[in-house]
Amino acid sequence: MTASIHDIADQRPHLMVVASDGAHVVPHALMQSVIDGDKPASILTEPVVQRIIEEWLKQVTE
Repeated sequence: MTASIHDIADQRPHLMVVASDGAHVVPHALMQSVIDGDKPASILTEPVVQRIIEEWLKQVTE
C-alpha cells in the first residue's frame, strides 16, 4: 500500500485523526468547509468519518 503525502505546514491549524486505516492530518479549514456544506463529506474517507463520529458520540454521551 502506498500513501500520498502532502506538506500541509502552511494549512494550520489541522486535526490529527487516528482512524482504522492509519493516522490522517486534516486541515481545520477543510473540516469547516465540510461542516458549512461548501465541500461534500465524501471528501473524507469512511474510516475518518467513522472515527470522527465515534469521538463525537463519546463526548455527547459522557
